Amino acid sequence: MRYLLLILLTVIPGIAGIIVFGYFALIDWNALQQAYQRFAETIRDSSDLQVVLIAEAQQNIHRLNLFAEGVWALLSAILAAIGLHGTCTIPQRRRARK
Repeated sequence: MRYLLLILLTVIPGIAGIIVFGYFALIDWNALQQAYQRFAETIRDSSDLQVVLIAEAQQNIHRLNLFAEGVWALLSAILAAIGLHGTCTIPQRRRARK
């Protein structure tokens, strides 16, 4: 019963979190690459400071989103690791001798 509780409450949610947050982190990574490309083009093409600052703000939004998704993915990995460690360290019951 203790194994089942650890697996249901820590391992499965941890692995699900790694998958979900990792997926969204990859999406945010792609968006960050595109925003950085637009930022670099804006710096190269425009001398207006306001346009450059807007492009930088858009890039920083994607940076922050990527950071948050990465942190959640790592926290999910820690949760899964705690659950796996718990399942490995629970002592097994010994059967009574007849």
